[in-house]
Amino acid sequence: MAGEDRFVRRLLEELPASRRVVLGPGDDAAVVAVETGLWVVTTDMVVEAIDFLPGDTPEAVGRRAMAVNLSDLAAMGARPEFFLLSIAFPARRGEDFPLSVARGALSRATPVGAALVGGDLSDAQSVVVSIALWGRPEGEPTRRAGARAGDLLFLSGAPGRAAAGLVLARAQAQGVSYGGELNPEARAELLAAYRDPEPRLALGLALARQGQATAAIDISDGVGIDSGRLARASGLRAVIEEPRLPISPALAAFARFEGRDPLELLLAGGDDYELLFAVAPERAAEIPPRGPGGVPLSRIGHLEPGEGAFLRSATGDRDISGLGHDHLSCAP
Repeated sequence: MAGEDRFVRRLLEELPASRRVVLGPGDDAAVVAVETGLWVVTTDMVVEAIDFLPGDTPEAVGRRAMAVNLSDLAAMGARPEFFLLSIAFPARRGEDFPLSVARGALSRATPVGAALVGGDLSDAQSVVVSIALWGRPEGEPTRRAGARAGDLLFLSGAPGRAAAGLVLARAQAQGVSYGGELNPEARAELLAAYRDPEPRLALGLALARQGQATAAIDISDGVGIDSGRLARASGLRAVIEEPRLPISPALAAFARFEGRDPLELLLAGGDDYELLFAVAPERAAEIPPRGPGGVPLSRIGHLEPGEGAFLRSATGDRDISGLGHDHLSCAP
């Protein structure tokens, strides 16, 4: 179990019960009950040199911070309503810096109806942007738990591209001519996947409205580790079928240039913010090849009795439940 997951488990043991808390820590977002119904609530922060590069523009940082929070609501099938924005930054940069961060966040939030209602500013040695986002579920909130043995696993988009884009972005920030052998379209696609991830909000809302997903999670840390989290929450084993994994031509080209296996980038790369969701076999035919906005949807495996997450190939099963990013990877 990843260090971050162990921390959540220990935290849960110390939290008092509350009748208003329908779903607490450990999922993509919390679900709380109020007199008028349910709210889905999440918070995520992005940290300079960890989640974005020091040279990234403040607009790009704000846009990225909003995208990762919207992705959490997408996994739960909730429509965003309002958010708080907190920005820690070196004060010497002046007030135009946080204003630009806010503009970036709003460029993602306003089109989907999320209103900025407050926040905080603080002087700091480096930049940290934190967002707290509230939304209303479309139907029952979609949780990580709820899948059953035999359910099929579907994946949106083509993960792995963000990890490749990060390599290119780092080289670009250092002034290194890197990846010139890639065609311009592939290079631009990979950089965009890292710098400006697209939260699958429309897909998450559609799945919730139609009650198609029995469980879902956003792929922020890697297909391997996040499929393991969904499986564990549902008390099952995830089996990912290698031939079904969607490898984009851009990722394949990058992997050839790097001499790397594109599957490893897909399984462990992270920062993709795609949706992994389970569907009952009798409803699998309802899932089209493309979802809202034309996003590709691929059936990549299934859930079965057991535990963990495994990649199934012609050579057998390989444990992939530890492949991906763990914020507490140094924890014992």
